[in-house]
Amino acid sequence: MDTKWLEDFVSLVETRSFSRAALLRHVTQPAFSRRIQSLEAWAGTALVDRSCYPTRLTPAGESLREQAPELLQALQSTRALMRGQAAA
Repeated sequence: MDTKWLEDFVSLVETRSFSRAALLRHVTQPAFSRRIQSLEAWAGTALVDRSCYPTRLTPAGESLREQAPELLQALQSTRALMRGQAAA
């Protein structure tokens, strides 16, 4: 899994719009949509209900919404720790 996918997901949650989230993430809307689809493929389930606007999350998406910020923070902290050890 690419951490950009989680960052994209968080942006989508905040904006509730694929187009606005894509703008914030500096990618085209089709590329953004593919990245969310990649995250869904990795998760093995749909995370977003695409049948309505504004965008709604599925129950699995709601679960990830709660976990994503913590996951991203833990990954960033771990990366900083490893880089600090490599520099020492």
